[in-house]
Amino acid sequence: MTAEQVYTCTKCGSAMAKGFLADKSEHSYHVGRWVEGEPEHPSLLGITGQNVKIYERPSFDVRSLRCEQCGFLELYAV
Repeated sequence: MTAEQVYTCTKCGSAMAKGFLADKSEHSYHVGRWVEGEPEHPSLLGITGQNVKIYERPSFDVRSLRCEQCGFLELYAV
């Protein structure tokens, strides 16, 4: 059995907690994703919405560490 790794904040040296970014849709939550490239907003009849095109671009779940003392966040695409 291995001990869980302890993470320390690079800003203040305090303990960091594991977490993730929750991306809220209309009726549910999803893990946030990092997507390669710039966002492209689709247009329908000249009206551009908030959605973004993903296509088959590389993407990864976003995980994070949050400092329990100063709130500093480190984000990782895994």
